[in-house]
Amino acid sequence: MLDSHYNESGGIGVLQTGDDSSYFTGLETRTQPSSYYWDGLKRGGDPAFPRLLFQYTLDGYGYYCEEGLEYKLTPKKAFITIIPSEHHYFIPRESPSWTYFWLILQHPYVVNRMALQKKMVGPVLTIEPENRFVLQAVKLFEHSYRKTFRDNFVSELALFEFLLEYERFAQHHVYEPLSRENLLEETRQYITSNLKRPVGVTELAALKNMTRSHYSHYFKDTTGLSPARFIQKVRLEEVTRKLVETKFKLEDVARLCGYANANHLCKVFQRELHISPGEFRRQMGLD
Repeated sequence: MLDSHYNESGGIGVLQTGDDSSYFTGLETRTQPSSYYWDGLKRGGDPAFPRLLFQYTLDGYGYYCEEGLEYKLTPKKAFITIIPSEHHYFIPRESPSWTYFWLILQHPYVVNRMALQKKMVGPVLTIEPENRFVLQAVKLFEHSYRKTFRDNFVSELALFEFLLEYERFAQHHVYEPLSRENLLEETRQYITSNLKRPVGVTELAALKNMTRSHYSHYFKDTTGLSPARFIQKVRLEEVTRKLVETKFKLEDVARLCGYANANHLCKVFQRELHISPGEFRRQMGLD
């Protein structure tokens, strides 16, 4: 689809979708270095309402520069950047051409959430064309070209799907899968083996001979999750299992899962799952 549109458009396409202009997209081939150089601080835009650019290389190559680092963008490589921000990208003299497609997003929530993810994974990614993240970007491009979105709600849904595929890609490709799963399983086993005690981050850090701060960074860097949130997740999974599989009173469930009392358990359960333990049991047909 991208190739066919490129041929039809004579090498450059600039498209817009929806009345809300929540994103723009295009497909280009550049061959003249003197005419293609973008400085992220000299292309307008309001820092209070930034835009996000995703650009995926199809053929040839260009360069992207940020924080003193220069990245060569060959096929299957993409960059993500915020406009305005300090960066630049260009086609060098030695490159015969650079073909790519791009998306500029203006949806504030999507931009802000992707910007936070970019801080963790960096600006340049290597992505196979069949990856769902790229396929979702192509979907946005095709819908824009064919004008097939029924309304702005469908357009916004597609943007959220693009955001989620980016986060999925980051989790599975940036964090080492084996190291991530090993650490999560090791931590899960320790928590469930000591479920009656309120195991905390400091205790887990001591097992690794680390300070709490060092361990928190290590856990987040390896898994993409905060250790405190993961501890809470494991404990609540055990709570819900006991609510479903047993007829224990809430006081007993709280004691067995490391909560001070039933009231404490109810507060945490309601805050995290937006439902009370009693209502959860009723909805499951268990009470």
